[in-house]
Amino acid sequence: MLLFTDRELVQEGELKRLIMRGVCRMFPIHAAPTIKVKNALILCDIDLENLASASMLRLALAVHRAPDSPVVFLLRDRNHHTESQARALGANDMLSGDEGFNAALRQLMNKYPFLSAHHSCVPPEAQLAIEDLLEANIWHAAGNYEGLIDAGAQAVLDAVEAEGIHHWMEEVMSYDNLTYQHCLLVAGTAAAFGSSLGFSREDKVLLTTAGFAHDVGKAFIPLEILNKETALDAAEIANVRRHPMIGYAILKEHGVQNTDVLSCVRSHHELLDGSGYPAGLTGNSLPDLVKMVTVCDVFSALVERRTYKKPVTSEAAYDYLTNNGQWFDQALVRAFRRSILPT
Repeated sequence: MLLFTDRELVQEGELKRLIMRGVCRMFPIHAAPTIKVKNALILCDIDLENLASASMLRLALAVHRAPDSPVVFLLRDRNHHTESQARALGANDMLSGDEGFNAALRQLMNKYPFLSAHHSCVPPEAQLAIEDLLEANIWHAAGNYEGLIDAGAQAVLDAVEAEGIHHWMEEVMSYDNLTYQHCLLVAGTAAAFGSSLGFSREDKVLLTTAGFAHDVGKAFIPLEILNKETALDAAEIANVRRHPMIGYAILKEHGVQNTDVLSCVRSHHELLDGSGYPAGLTGNSLPDLVKMVTVCDVFSALVERRTYKKPVTSEAAYDYLTNNGQWFDQALVRAFRRSILPT
């Protein structure tokens, strides 16, 4: 669906969900694309009394309207005059805006069920960023990737807050690439964790970014090891255990300056009792942010399908975290429950 509007619309409620799912593309009428954008429906949210807006809409419809795509007008003040104007511009259908924009969208979705059909809740910014970050060749070129990571993480946070963590998990766990799947799952659970704790936007972005970037070092681990269907031998285990330090080094080299994010990438496999890697750090030397990413990482690994194991339920994964207090901060584990399990 294309939405042309001449006002500032807050992306919340139904509008935010449609945009996050990729169902709706919204354009200010003064910035409507001049090259045809494929669409199944056009929604016009225009003040028809404004001659400039009406004129720009006429031009936009000339470019984008398809013979089989309905054009629907949202009439803010529905009367005989505005209905006549909408029909003159080619309206196939009209909605009243009396009860607000999101109420009108719900009417639209009821009339055109394809708008409610399943679409990916994973934003393209997140998909493209993860694809790039897990491609070893990208790291061989000079460049600053902090912006790419930040955009991907913020897109994850927005999607999880709009759709909910369970919708996010259902979508992400259908992916075939296991490392790609894992990074998005950890980022999503981190976003839900921060939201459930009432973090500020800045802190939620920080936690989501740490989850999003935590495993980028696996870009340099051979796929035959990452996807091996049997137990790893000692040499393969040692190879896999290189990924936190690799991730830390390449992120630092390519413009990531946030020391909290770098610390999480380097230390997300450390455990409270010192039995983790790469440095064998203990609880007192591990920041809470690192401990939170570790909880998200372990939980995600347990609920995912892997070549060598079946997935477990969210409840079983949470029980694993609670039953291993020597490894995981139990105050944070209890707080994590609220974000991932029904109350």
